[in-house]
Amino acid sequence: MKKTFLKHLGLFVIVAFVGILINSCGEDTIITNNPPTTPDTACTDSTLTGRMIKGRITFVDTNFVRSGGVYLISAYPKASWPPTSGPSAYDTVRINGTNLNYCYTLSNLPADGAYVVSVGFRKNTGGQSPIMSIFGCDTLHSFTCLFSPSDSAVISGGVGVRYINMISWSDTAKKIF
Repeated sequence: MKKTFLKHLGLFVIVAFVGILINSCGEDTIITNNPPTTPDTACTDSTLTGRMIKGRITFVDTNFVRSGGVYLISAYPKASWPPTSGPSAYDTVRINGTNLNYCYTLSNLPADGAYVVSVGFRKNTGGQSPIMSIFGCDTLHSFTCLFSPSDSAVISGGVGVRYINMISWSDTAKKIF
């Protein structure tokens, strides 16, 4: 009887954790105040002013969602990953034709430290926002990498970092989180 109880308790804990994780990603805030990135294959602007992260996203497919939301590149403190609240900074991608390369800049990060950078799709109506790429994991479907990405963008001495380049799915059905 004790084994059955412990088995059910363990299952309950796992289901509760998954439920909390899914619910925490369902923030209903609509993000509309950041200027969009522009398509660029070179990402030649290498200037850094303050705490910022710059890089390039290369999408590996062309199944873009063209309405009902926006693609976001976001930075979260590594100590708070996986995210349970909004990002510390984000940039919006404006999809242009079949272009697969987009430069981004994440500005005004609040503090020095390690940040996890991700690419996601934010629906206009709110709800769960799928993440299609994580810096250090890119498009890898791995729980180990998802919960503990191998790379992060580290800001030190108030100086930003650049060349945080990554690949990402555009198809939200291929989400990794």
